[in-house]
Amino acid sequence: MDTPSRTVPDTTPEDAALSSSAFRTGRWVLGSLAVGYALATLIPKDAKPGWVDTWFYAAVLLAVVLSGLARVVVVQRDRTPWLLLILAMLAWSIGDIYWAIAFSDAETVPVPSPADVGYIATYPLAYVGMVLLARSVLRRVPASVLLDGLVTSLAVGALFSAFTVDRIISRVDGSVAEVLTNLSYPVGDLVLVVVAVATLAMVRWRAEPVWWLLVAGFGLFAVADTAYLLGSNTWYVDGSWVDGLWMLGIALIPLAGSLRRRAAPATISGFAALLVPILFSLAGLTLLVVGAFVELHPVTVMLAAACLVAAGARTALTFEQTRALTHSRTEAMTDELTTLGNRRVLDERLPALAAGATAGRPLLVSIVSIRHLAEINETLGYEYGDGLLGALGGRLREQLGDRAVPARLGGAEIAVLQPFDGHLARAEQSVRELLASLASPVRVAGVEVEIELSAGLAASPMHATDSRDLLRCAGDALRRAKATQSEVEIYDPAQDVGRDFGPRLLPELVGALEANRIVAWYQPKVDLATGSAVELEAVLRWAHPEHGVLDAEALRPLAARAGLTRRLTRVLLTEAVNRCAGWQRAGVQLGVSLDLTTADVLDSRLPYELARLVSEAGVPPAAIQLELAEDLLLVDPGRTRRALNQFRTLGVRLALDHYGRSAPSLTRLRTMPVQELKLDRSFVASVLQSAPDEAVVRSTVSLAQSLGIRTVADGVDTPELVDRVRSYGARAVQGSAVGEPMSPVELGGWLGTDAEPARSPQPIG
Repeated sequence: MDTPSRTVPDTTPEDAALSSSAFRTGRWVLGSLAVGYALATLIPKDAKPGWVDTWFYAAVLLAVVLSGLARVVVVQRDRTPWLLLILAMLAWSIGDIYWAIAFSDAETVPVPSPADVGYIATYPLAYVGMVLLARSVLRRVPASVLLDGLVTSLAVGALFSAFTVDRIISRVDGSVAEVLTNLSYPVGDLVLVVVAVATLAMVRWRAEPVWWLLVAGFGLFAVADTAYLLGSNTWYVDGSWVDGLWMLGIALIPLAGSLRRRAAPATISGFAALLVPILFSLAGLTLLVVGAFVELHPVTVMLAAACLVAAGARTALTFEQTRALTHSRTEAMTDELTTLGNRRVLDERLPALAAGATAGRPLLVSIVSIRHLAEINETLGYEYGDGLLGALGGRLREQLGDRAVPARLGGAEIAVLQPFDGHLARAEQSVRELLASLASPVRVAGVEVEIELSAGLAASPMHATDSRDLLRCAGDALRRAKATQSEVEIYDPAQDVGRDFGPRLLPELVGALEANRIVAWYQPKVDLATGSAVELEAVLRWAHPEHGVLDAEALRPLAARAGLTRRLTRVLLTEAVNRCAGWQRAGVQLGVSLDLTTADVLDSRLPYELARLVSEAGVPPAAIQLELAEDLLLVDPGRTRRALNQFRTLGVRLALDHYGRSAPSLTRLRTMPVQELKLDRSFVASVLQSAPDEAVVRSTVSLAQSLGIRTVADGVDTPELVDRVRSYGARAVQGSAVGEPMSPVELGGWLGTDAEPARSPQPIG
């Protein structure tokens, strides 16, 4: 349901004045005088001095009313409505004092008289003042709030009229002017009560003394006015309790104005907000039922009937709002493309399901992803990718039914939450069968598009009990499934670097980057013909206070998980280029190489940033070699060629790293603009034990030589392995046999100085 939009009361120095000692003292003094006079009206007239009901009454009345002008003068906010309210009370007071002076001892009072002008002027001034004051805290009045106010005010009006209107109107007679004047009072009081209650209802019955004092003041005023009209020709005498009620009602208005409004007062909401109009509509219904047995004035019947009509409209609006709220909640929880649940559903359901998972009733979390969705969007267009997501959502909903909760995580990934029997092998097979049922081609815009899926699985409580950890575990399994081109992978704690080091490692990594505690170490690359180092490879290291030195193999997965891969690459680039410039200025003619991920290579901003770094450092571009991840061979050839040509245009050298870890296309290798092929350590280490592996390495080196590409063997840990790869024709080696990675301090000593390097290092081996 909609609620009134309101402005927050200002907290200005002007408002602070309302809490000053002067205002507090004034409230106590004038309030005491008003209450004192009201109590004095309970004393019999002949037992109290005559001045109490004459000049003392007039003095207190004017003092109380005129004190309200202090608020108007001091505080600018809501000045107009409060001025109107004080003028309303002042008009009544002037009329009453005039009446006391002119007609207190008269046998007959002319109607209308100048006193009636002041009395009647009270009503329109009070109406407008109340409405403007309500508008000052309401930017708009929703239909529901307006109807609540209408129901409440009509019911109060009907109740008020039931006890007063018939008795008062039956006594009205005389000329037209007399009738109109006498009728203006009950009608004015009735409308005043209705407006006061409606205003309170529209501000949601907020727990703020200002509003309740205003309504109480006008209520007491209307009761006193009605009592006077009923008893003016019989029991009423000057100085009776009626005058006391008038005094109290009028005093409450400036008292309300002297109070400082609260910044965020509580309001009635929810069922309580509906209960108030319900109770008042029942009061209106009760009056109509009574009217069937007792004759009520037509005004009462009309107000009660109008109350029920407004209550009916409010009920219809409530049903419509409830329906709209249900619809909007459904929309808010639904992903537009897949029509499955969205991330809100996942955030709402997963914590509860994970908390309730036990060894006897575990929870399986699967993350299903469309492989190569980004490439499909890029080559065919986003409508085809959206079509695949829509089809996948429909098929998942059809296959899973009510036994699982599917929700889109974002991008190409959809999470599925479902209970299972605890057997991970059976769960894996079940997910494989599910993927097979989902993987038939999808026709989009008349074209059949293949849909390839991967899934990562994690279970609670076996792998994690926290919802965030469960998603992280399933995400790790999914990344491994994509990396290995397998369909389904189950989370393996042994391959989770974050799990080894605890949940604090990611925020600590961010802190280490901020504090520049992640630095580059350098490992020599040695030319087999001369035995001298020809280049140093920069590799990142983090000296963690608890876990020791963490290398790039641990840092890269962590950075990818936290979205810090590019930032980590910038740190490596900056330090490697500046360090290389330093040792070249000192006369050490060594280049530097560093690893780039596929994402780094395809980052269109990186060539420009590297060009700026090289220019600022004053290092020759050819001294920088970028070692590219081997999976770059699997990316779209056009994108790869454009990205690599940018680096070649800059003048840096390119090498293909980790060659042999998987099985890339040799044809693609021929078309790539690389000058160096770096054989992966796992590829090299097996040549001493395996004749087939030795033949593959030998042929790879030969192929690279025929293409004009120099080969470097990585992970060479023994002199025997150095000799073996030299016999194959490899140009250089890297590994513990020729040099371990060195910290910047160790590097200075290795180069021949603890400060800036001054000469070329001695040949190795």
